[in-house]
Amino acid sequence: MRSSIIIIIIFLIITTLCDIVLFIKWIKPTKKKWLKQLHWTIYVIFIAGILALLFILPKIQNEIFLELFIWFNWLLLTIYIPKFFLILFSLLNGAIFSFFRKKFQIVTYAGIFLAVITFFGFMYGAFIGRFDTEVTHIKIKSSSLPKAFNGLKIVQLSDLHIGSLGANSSYWAKAVDLCNREKPDVVVMTGDMMDNFASELTPELIKTFRQLNARTGKYAILGNHDYGDYTKWSSPEAKKANLDSLIEREKQMGFRLLMDEHLFVQKDKDTLVIAGVQNWSKPPFHCYGNLAKAMKGTERYPYVLLLSHDPNHWMTQVVKYQNIRLMLAGHTHGMQLGIRKFGLHWSPAQWVFKQWNGLYSYNNKSLYVNRGLGYLGIPMRLGMPPEITVITLTTK
Repeated sequence: MRSSIIIIIIFLIITTLCDIVLFIKWIKPTKKKWLKQLHWTIYVIFIAGILALLFILPKIQNEIFLELFIWFNWLLLTIYIPKFFLILFSLLNGAIFSFFRKKFQIVTYAGIFLAVITFFGFMYGAFIGRFDTEVTHIKIKSSSLPKAFNGLKIVQLSDLHIGSLGANSSYWAKAVDLCNREKPDVVVMTGDMMDNFASELTPELIKTFRQLNARTGKYAILGNHDYGDYTKWSSPEAKKANLDSLIEREKQMGFRLLMDEHLFVQKDKDTLVIAGVQNWSKPPFHCYGNLAKAMKGTERYPYVLLLSHDPNHWMTQVVKYQNIRLMLAGHTHGMQLGIRKFGLHWSPAQWVFKQWNGLYSYNNKSLYVNRGLGYLGIPMRLGMPPEITVITLTTK
């Protein structure tokens, strides 16, 4: 929470500087009184909103405040990032002019172009991109996979963050339909079912997700948000009751929740191990998971499928276990912003995570990081659409 407040203060300073420079460079020379009044009225409204966040953020206690908060975040970015580009390139043009004694208007035009593209990009990401679900198909080969499980089809869901999307029943029904079309053997959910409150999983949504079909079973783990660590509770008992309620609701949806434990899936005479840990993360995230406990008793089995929410867990602990052949994770969201065109696969997420989206390999082991179906912080996805992953396991 403290880091969020620091970010808000930094953003407050940046927005103030942007509006001062924009006024001096663009608004003041027009001598239009109404435009000046409009400029500063909008500025005051946004600053009042930012200051309100400093007081409201630590006290957010329900989904309505949370939704207002994330939409205000989006509005701030949609207005001020284009402003930033406009000001940056305008100042750059002035610097070039002072050096060469000649105006290069193309620099200013480039700033206007970037500002317009950014504005409409954020609009697209909020009203189209966040609903544009992509189904990703991949095959993972391993000589360690028991032969009876050759062709096993796994559907991975992750990071639903239902509190941010709200009870958008049509979106979740579409997601369930897309999963069922794949006729999976196994469905897994790799954490962050909710934002903060178990009540986000309404009876209607529970009924919707209960319709997820899997021949062998549906399995889930907890992510960092599922513990309710990001809100202020009246007591430790209230926080625990919220988690207990979430666990019960996931059971009602038909998921077998794996809490630092494993289970055996039998087919013919072969055995596949599916293990799951509670959230394992590096600071500032809380760490609850115990991989050693989850793996105890699996030593003689050649293929373990591990569910662990945070991909940082993979290189830190998981790869040390010889028989964990595949780990499925989420958590990063692909930062909800990036490029996956023209041979590029880039996102700011890679500044934070070494493995942030897609398939990774190391010493005959694999990791897949799912971008998630929901969103957090900002109600948009641009270049990093929501994802359902369909993984087919094959023997080499």
